[in-house]
Amino acid sequence: MANRLVSMIDTSRITTIVRDLVRIPSVNPPGEEKPVAEYLFNLLDSWGFQTRLVEKPFANRPQVLAILPGTGERPPLFLNGHMDVVPEGNPDEWVDPPFSGTLRDGRIYGRGSCDMKGGIGVALETARIIQQSGLERKGDLVLAFAVGEETGEPGTKTLLRESGYTEGFGIVLEPTGFKLGVAEKGLAWFKITLAGKPAHCSIAEQGINPIDKFLILGNAIKDYDTKIRERVHPLCGPAKCTMTILNAGTKENVVPESLALTLDRRMNPDETAEDVKHEIEQILKKLASADPEFSASLEITRLYESAEISPDHPHVGMMAREIEAVTGQTAEIWGTPYSTDVRNFINDAGIPAVTFGPGDIAQAHAFNEFIEVEDLAKGTKIILGVVENLLL
Repeated sequence: MANRLVSMIDTSRITTIVRDLVRIPSVNPPGEEKPVAEYLFNLLDSWGFQTRLVEKPFANRPQVLAILPGTGERPPLFLNGHMDVVPEGNPDEWVDPPFSGTLRDGRIYGRGSCDMKGGIGVALETARIIQQSGLERKGDLVLAFAVGEETGEPGTKTLLRESGYTEGFGIVLEPTGFKLGVAEKGLAWFKITLAGKPAHCSIAEQGINPIDKFLILGNAIKDYDTKIRERVHPLCGPAKCTMTILNAGTKENVVPESLALTLDRRMNPDETAEDVKHEIEQILKKLASADPEFSASLEITRLYESAEISPDHPHVGMMAREIEAVTGQTAEIWGTPYSTDVRNFINDAGIPAVTFGPGDIAQAHAFNEFIEVEDLAKGTKIILGVVENLLL
């Protein structure tokens, strides 16, 4: 059966679809996924899938939910991808126009080719083959194409809720270089605002300069980062806290009225955002107790929770065997250092899931982003093997 399914792979079709998708800009922010959603809806609807445009959580940014029904004897399999891409940046840094979808030397170039319209292409080709094979499916094959992944919005979370499923297995087709991600780091962005007291710089001593307070806070954050890097997850590595944005001052001769500092906190699966927030609050309280003029507020401005499933989950072992069969190399069980919508499956829906797909993460968000056509074919072969194991 596997050989028959693999023989149905049409690399030319995958290439065309991925190039089409790249040529439809879906930049986020601001959130321009709608044309891609309409393209995917029309394609899957023409193939005979039970297809919906889900106008939640944003009416003007529809999502796509497509189902190829089975008999219900087995739980569903979800193939998930996000339709949004990050901004292209300076177009002068690109050899080809960012949304050209140029095909050259076996690579598709353009913003989103790797992250992650290539993964969507693999999901589409897999679904087409399963539908056209005529084979009876013991479980539903579910395609869930989401908005807002790049900005932490509840796209996939909403799609899973709208689907009505409470069991199954998910594959988030992000570029992993065919590593098998069973855990992922979480991300929290914290904004610390230090209060100052403005004054003319000729009498600066009558003000309170928040930059002076930051010099002490910055060292405390560096010490905190050093300490938490000793917390090492076996797959995700060390926890981290990095100062990334600093804003203060309104005029050259005025003591600043405030200072804003942004922290990027990478959390391991055994850490929670609330625990991390408490740790940073304790740093601020300690500094305030030592200096009555130290006044700070703290807020979380963005949150991607960490998540993991056991590497001993039977579907992980099955996928590892499929990866090895196609690539000829032992599958690397991995913890992704970046965040994906896999957390929505594991944490929000209670559905085990992995992050796995074609493409090198080094290409994500880069100038001259590309994906290898050969990797699209390999990825389709692997996912077809997973479908055969779980649904046929």
